Amino acid sequence: MTESGNTPGDLCGDDDVGADVAPWALETKADPDTFRAAMGRVVGSVTVVTTRHDGRAWGMTVSAFNPVCMEPPTVLVCVNARTVTAADIHRESRFGVNLLSQDQLPVSQLCSRAGAVKYVDDHVVASSQLPAEVTSPVLRNSLVTFDCEVTEARTVGSHLVVMGQVRAVLAPDSRRPLLYGQGRYQRSVDIEELLTMTEAAA
Repeated sequence: MTESGNTPGDLCGDDDVGADVAPWALETKADPDTFRAAMGRVVGSVTVVTTRHDGRAWGMTVSAFNPVCMEPPTVLVCVNARTVTAADIHRESRFGVNLLSQDQLPVSQLCSRAGAVKYVDDHVVASSQLPAEVTSPVLRNSLVTFDCEVTEARTVGSHLVVMGQVRAVLAPDSRRPLLYGQGRYQRSVDIEELLTMTEAAA
């Protein structure tokens, strides 16, 4: 369950729409604009991929991140093939995946600006505080960071699809996840906690 700062509008029509009226708010054709609008309804964790650019920590918010398998631990990310991040991944064969917490909204906003300079030096954990095996920049206050080594990368359409074997996992104290979907940032709600509070108040 999620809640946002603004009440989301009814995007798909009322539940009691008459049988003669199609409730679809989007075209059925699978063109890029319709696909982008449909994917915008997916609510998920905000993910920032970190690399090193000109010797400095660099970050880019990505919308496509998924675990692939447990043995060996492997993840997948997709980045625009024309970005600095894609070039860094090709060159270094290493990257970090940072799942952001609600404390990191400014980091997400910085790293999601198209065409902007996205150095994140002020937001990373000092290398002296990291285990020796961690080589990718680690964003401070993240839910979890996966330090990855590229095992496969291929261009699909406009994007570079990267598979990375996880070499190290950093998970500090538990925090609330930063979520994004339906065109806005959202925050999570613990449903069990909410139900318990409702029952107690009844």
